[in-house]
Amino acid sequence: MSSAPKVCLLIPYFDADAGLLTALSSVESDSLLPDVCVVDDGSQRVPARDVLARYTGPLSVHLIELPRNLGIEHALNAGLDYCIDRYPYIARLDCGDRNIGQRLAKQLAYLEDHPDHALIGGWANFVDLDGRLLFTLKHPVDARAIRKRVFLNAPFTHPAVMMRSAALKEVGFYPDNYPAAEDLALFFKIVRKYPTANLPYPVVMCEVNPDGISTVRRKTQIKSRIRLILHNFDGSFMAFVGFVRGVITYFLPRSATVLINRIKSLGREI
Repeated sequence: MSSAPKVCLLIPYFDADAGLLTALSSVESDSLLPDVCVVDDGSQRVPARDVLARYTGPLSVHLIELPRNLGIEHALNAGLDYCIDRYPYIARLDCGDRNIGQRLAKQLAYLEDHPDHALIGGWANFVDLDGRLLFTLKHPVDARAIRKRVFLNAPFTHPAVMMRSAALKEVGFYPDNYPAAEDLALFFKIVRKYPTANLPYPVVMCEVNPDGISTVRRKTQIKSRIRLILHNFDGSFMAFVGFVRGVITYFLPRSATVLINRIKSLGREI
């Protein structure tokens, strides 16, 4: 009899319809088949239970249904509460995004080979709704560079991370007082206490969705990032640069930041 999976894949859901099946199917080719926890954040149009009724793949899926729409940070924390005592590791993926290759198996191997590390991420390919590559987001790889980068922007792509449950028990769950930046708030807590890393190649494919949080709530997200920088401000040059960068970014349109990332990505390829 095979042992229970060490990893649970946490997927928040809100009226995402086929995006959930897209995410699940992309995981099936990974040699590490995780358990999955889907948290339906009070869907009104297409409940996750109706979507999962059409899923016939090999993954074992546990569904949590919140009574009303509480916000992604509450959905994620409900998922963490379910996972944290059942699995040593918790990975993330979003509806509509796709796992690439052996991402989960490689991330699990990394964390088991580096018991001091609390989190492993990886690079991400960002695509438009037609699947065309816009840019590859290449985060810093080692812990020292990540600690500096956290003041500039999120040093991980949220749907690309795998976290150690024991570390989450130490630092706590997603804060709920930084709207649309709950991921960065958690990352600040983790990188200040533990070493972290990123795999130096794309591990997920993420859609740039005009209806996504990073677009619809972009101003709110940037305000939260600025507050996080000020809350964690340590007087360093990177903290100062991050604050100035946040203020400038607040006044730039989303299309400008996508263009900047594409130019940066192309520059790294040359």
